[in-house]
Formats: sequence, C-alpha cells, structure tokens
Amino acid sequence: MNIWTIIGGNARKEAQTLRFPDRPRLAEHFRGLVRIDPGKCLTCGICDYVCVSGAITVTAHALDCEWKYDPGRCTFCGRCVDHCPGEALRHEQERAPAYARPGALDTEAHVAYPLCPECGRPSLPYDERLLARAHDEISEEMRERARLCDRCRMRRSQAALRLMTINTDRKDVDGL
Repeated sequence: MNIWTIIGGNARKEAQTLRFPDRPRLAEHFRGLVRIDPGKCLTCGICDYVCVSGAITVTAHALDCEWKYDPGRCTFCGRCVDHCPGEALRHEQERAPAYARPGALDTEAHVAYPLCPECGRPSLPYDERLLARAHDEISEEMRERARLCDRCRMRRSQAALRLMTINTDRKDVDGL
C-alpha cells in the first residue's frame, strides 16, 4: 500500500468533521454548567461539602448566604445537583460558551435569609424535606422552632426547660 492509495481512499469517503458552526448533538444526560435558583436554596452548604473539586463555595454572612461557582474547577460530576435537598441546583443542557479570560464564567448568588416570625431577625431557611432527613417524626412544635432564628429558638428551649424544672420541683414537693 502506498501513500496515493491512502489519499485516494480518503478522498472518496464522506467528510469526518462538521463545518463550523455545526456541532455534534449532545448526549442525552449531558451535564453543563451548574446553575442555582436562589428562591429554592436552603443555604445548607451541602453542595460545598460534596463538591470534590472545590468549584462551589458557600459562605454564611449575617443577612444572607453567598454561593459561588467556578466552572474552571468543575468536573461536572453532578454530586452537587444530586445532593441538594432543596433542588435549587441544576445542570444546563447546553455547552458552555467559549471564553478567553479565567473567571469569565464564574457565577455568584446571594440568598437572603427569611425573617424570624418572633423577632424579625434573619434566620436560616426552613424546608420540610431537610427537616424530614434529620428527624423521623416531625411535630408541629418542631416545625415552628425550625422557622425561628437561633436566638429565639434558644429562648424557647430555655423557657421549656424552666417549665420542666418547675413541674419536676412541684412533683417532688407534692410527693413529700
């Protein structure tokens, strides 16, 4: 076999590449850039914890939570999307656009904390699914406490402990 046979064989075949701007179809379960829906975010930080490449960072502040995503570090493994209890994360179904400057596709979102129903201070977002993951049975009192800020939750717990102590002391006195 000589070079002219190879060239002639290649010339008779169809083109093996696509002309610009055509692109091959995406795979059915293609994982593109990670996007967040701040309205669904629970600010739990699970996405930060399970991100093996460190592409996602979650930082808590006094009034809100900051979510950052660096696609340059992302391995597109999908762990963050799979583990998000609030279903706030998703993969785009399109390829990322070309970029020339590092950090050009970085994304940042600020998720504001809801206000505590008792004092009006910011508190962590409440979600029934996250509470169900942590506890087998959920009482109405537990649901109410989950909506409170840390300070009001502590006050309510202290008041309940005081009440239990008073009731225990009364039983001891009545038993004498």
